[in-house]
Amino acid sequence: MGTKYNVLFMRDDDTVKRYRLSPFWLRMLFWFVVLLAACAGSGAWAGYTFWTQNVHLKQEKMDLQKRLSDASVQLERLENVNKILDSYDPNDIQSMLAAVPVEEKKVEAGEPGVDLKKLLAFKNLMRAGVENVKLRKTGRSMTLSFDLNNLQTSTALSGEAFVELIENSGRGLAIKSNPEDMEFHIQRFKVVRTRFSLPAGLEPEELYGIRLFISTKQDELIFSEVYPLSRILN
Repeated sequence: MGTKYNVLFMRDDDTVKRYRLSPFWLRMLFWFVVLLAACAGSGAWAGYTFWTQNVHLKQEKMDLQKRLSDASVQLERLENVNKILDSYDPNDIQSMLAAVPVEEKKVEAGEPGVDLKKLLAFKNLMRAGVENVKLRKTGRSMTLSFDLNNLQTSTALSGEAFVELIENSGRGLAIKSNPEDMEFHIQRFKVVRTRFSLPAGLEPEELYGIRLFISTKQDELIFSEVYPLSRILN
């Protein structure tokens, strides 16, 4: 006869109850408790993980909806312009253009012209995407913000952004901003925001726009574009 264990249950107002259990059932009870605790821990970990992923997905969804809304507004504007142009007769447009007098402007001797190739230079290695560029002016201070996206999400993107003011003459002026605002290390996207002051002697009316540079930690320029103030100034 195998070994068995007696389990006694005693109450003050009742008789003693005895149960005989074999070691097999005691071991089964122990491992059942261990398995139950492991399942509870795994469930708590899985719940927290899925909750955090859901928060990130909701944030990405909100950002995508905002970008889609902005894109829809731009598309509607372009469609309105196209409708206006379609409503005119091409011959009438040619007549209107021919009737507009062209004034010859005298260029002062020795004054260099604007190099449009240099002014409007564009570079994009499709490693970083820039969207929602906005500029807000408060007195002589300006606040710049934009969405920086990592277009190659298989690896993180690290580097720094630089901003240059472009005058109406085409000359570029570097600004002094907080380097910590412009540094980034992202897996997907980041909202970059910085504040700077206009250089002494420079008036807002003399600005054409800004040039935005994106460089990696290895000082490799991967993005460069000029944004006119008429597009980004709030």
